[in-house]
Amino acid sequence: MASSVTSERVLKLYNVLEILRSRGGREFPLQLASALLYIGSHDGLLQEELVEATSMSPSSVSRNVTWLGPRHRLGSEGLKLVRREKDHKDPKRWRLWLTPEGKQFVRILESCLD
Repeated sequence: MASSVTSERVLKLYNVLEILRSRGGREFPLQLASALLYIGSHDGLLQEELVEATSMSPSSVSRNVTWLGPRHRLGSEGLKLVRREKDHKDPKRWRLWLTPEGKQFVRILESCLD
């Protein structure tokens, strides 16, 4: 028998986490979720801005962005939620954008909070 809900808001957050986990297969680490949600709230940001905002190391951000992109760093398929492009003003810098699939996924997450 299921226990009664004591906090609707916490249950909504739980539902968001479960949707994230379902997308990642068996796992969706919090760093990955943090990167995705920050990109979703700042579409088009520079990768270095993500480093600063999340306090993750540049290598952690790069690893997470790669996983959110088309290919996982270990050679398997990525989540295809984020695309990374060279900045047109400075080709040494990268800009991060949600893909159309990423935008749809973030909308699903947002709908859990209504």
